[in-house]
Amino acid sequence: MASDKKVGSVMHLGAGALSGVASCVLLQPFDLLKTRIQQNNAQFVTTPMKSPVIKTIRSIIATDGVLGLWRGTVPSLIRNAPGTSLYFYFLNHTRHMCLALEHRISGDLSRTKLSSVSNMAVGASSRAMAGFLLMPGTLLKVHYESNLYKYAGIMGAVKEIWRNGGARGFFVGAVPTAIRDAPYAGLYMLMYEAIKAKEREYALKRSVDLAETTVTMVAGVLAGLSASYLTQPFDLVKTRMQLRPAEYPTVLHSFAKILREESFVGFFRGISLRVLRKGIQASLVFTLYEWVVRANTHGQDTTGPSTKLKA
Repeated sequence: MASDKKVGSVMHLGAGALSGVASCVLLQPFDLLKTRIQQNNAQFVTTPMKSPVIKTIRSIIATDGVLGLWRGTVPSLIRNAPGTSLYFYFLNHTRHMCLALEHRISGDLSRTKLSSVSNMAVGASSRAMAGFLLMPGTLLKVHYESNLYKYAGIMGAVKEIWRNGGARGFFVGAVPTAIRDAPYAGLYMLMYEAIKAKEREYALKRSVDLAETTVTMVAGVLAGLSASYLTQPFDLVKTRMQLRPAEYPTVLHSFAKILREESFVGFFRGISLRVLRKGIQASLVFTLYEWVVRANTHGQDTTGPSTKLKA
């Protein structure tokens, strides 16, 4: 029994890592562009051919070539592969803990899905735990994507950050990151499970043979888009605090400064890139993750999130 549990944990870690690597490499240009646009508060002209996105893409290609759009991929992999892996690992374990708690409270041992509140709690706590552990990687990733810092390799960046801020320097922006990630993941899980349930209900009523991959992809995109919009202001604050800590030293100061200088609209700088990336990433990651889990548990009585805990 203990051996099966260990194998299951390793499987969830491996599935999470695989989905994290795939999404990271494919979607790195979105992250790079978002960071470049969010790093300063310059006012952009928003005509179709002079939008900040087009202007930034042209600038990067002119300076570093097309491959420059993938700048920061290595630190992104260092952050996202273990980050996604840990997230799904925590997700798997916290869902089982919450389900066991709901069994104890309700006395209904046949229940196989979590309540909406539990789904939110599971998503938020899992993301918060994984995000805190990988915070140094997050900081390194943002610094590499920005053009405000020039590092001679990964170790050069680590030494520079340590020299300027010590151990605390690797956790700059941890508060807005947690405030962004926990609600995002909580809202995402709530909407993801709810949308999957609605899709299956619709398919059942209409007698439509809806593939599981379609269900997870549609739910992933819609949940990712919605949660991204709701948590965007914290994403901008996190980026500013990590790249320009002297000007944006605290969360409250950062919010006040951005609101004063850029108005409420300023909080949504880079929102199109983040929403597009998150929607695609959420769909890709969860679809690939659940496919790997299903492939490795076919015919078994698994307790992973893609089987017994379906919405």
